[in-house]
Amino acid sequence: MRDIMNRIWKNILQLETPPRNDESFFDLGGNSYMAGQICQDFFEETGMTVEIADFYEHETIDELIALIASRNEGKE
Repeated sequence: MRDIMNRIWKNILQLETPPRNDESFFDLGGNSYMAGQICQDFFEETGMTVEIADFYEHETIDELIALIASRNEGKE
């Protein structure tokens, strides 16, 4: 899941290298439109949802992954 999110962030944010797990989405130049793109791409690849609002409370990949994992516990 983390590799997928890293790749999507790198692509959407047009980064040369994948972001560090503790870097803020907004500090990397992200905005709500980009967050929406990430939500869509992540859902298409994993079937798991993340909402645009989640980026405001969980700004790093580590925080988002923890949130997504907690939402999907036991759903397998």
